Amino acid sequence: MNIKKYLFGVMAIAFCGLMTSCDTDNVGAKYTPNFQNVSFEAEKASTITTSETTITVPVRVTRSMTSGSYTANYTLTSENEGVFSSSDNGAVTFAEGSGVAYINLVASNLEKGKDYSCKITLSEKDVATTDTITKTQVTETTISIHADYNWVAAGTCKFIDFTFADDEENGEAADGVKIENGEGSNVYRIVDPYRTLYGVAAGNITFTQNADGSIQLTNGRHCVVGSYTIYSDNVNYGAYCYVENQGNHYAVNHLLLAGTSLYTGYFEFIWNK
Repeated sequence: MNIKKYLFGVMAIAFCGLMTSCDTDNVGAKYTPNFQNVSFEAEKASTITTSETTITVPVRVTRSMTSGSYTANYTLTSENEGVFSSSDNGAVTFAEGSGVAYINLVASNLEKGKDYSCKITLSEKDVATTDTITKTQVTETTISIHADYNWVAAGTCKFIDFTFADDEENGEAADGVKIENGEGSNVYRIVDPYRTLYGVAAGNITFTQNADGSIQLTNGRHCVVGSYTIYSDNVNYGAYCYVENQGNHYAVNHLLLAGTSLYTGYFEFIWNK
């Protein structure tokens, strides 16, 4: 598989003295906001990954005006019952002269390997503080958390890819690919095997191991290779998502997700525990 990486650098520099249109005598008056315009920075922040069972996430809130102090109110909603709370009880205060304040979002009782999300919504009163000129207000944001395992070494494998290999009969193979275990669980991951094969960071492939030594890929999306996502769904696509093994030699049938289309994929690995 030939994957090329291009880097583009763009730099633009403008000097008023070099532009004939520069006119310092007709600079418009600086815009002065007349609204609090309380706002979150983004509708959805990047997912936070943690191996802790309890973390505090500072959520940045801004306002356009900085004169005087101001208290904004908000609510938390989540499908993850008993996980999210805030130490400020639904109110965040901007200090005199400050346009930035922080909500201290607390996530507790996090279980390894699970994903959590919480939506924070401004009160109707604060939504009404929008600046009608700039119209840049974000009135709700979603915070996502992935409770990760403590990953420990669990041997290596010979990884053989048949999906993207130029040699369809023999595949493309790499020795010494790391396998790690989520400490205290039966969850394992093959560490970025396509980087080893093709030199392109793709991500890990996660699987669970049964007591008899058989395995299955974790349901959902795994690593991304080019425009394809390694995808497994043992429930709805069991005929295409299954693993066969003889001892420590595993043959993995999976799907490839490209946009809304699904294709079949296949790799093998020999696990040296």
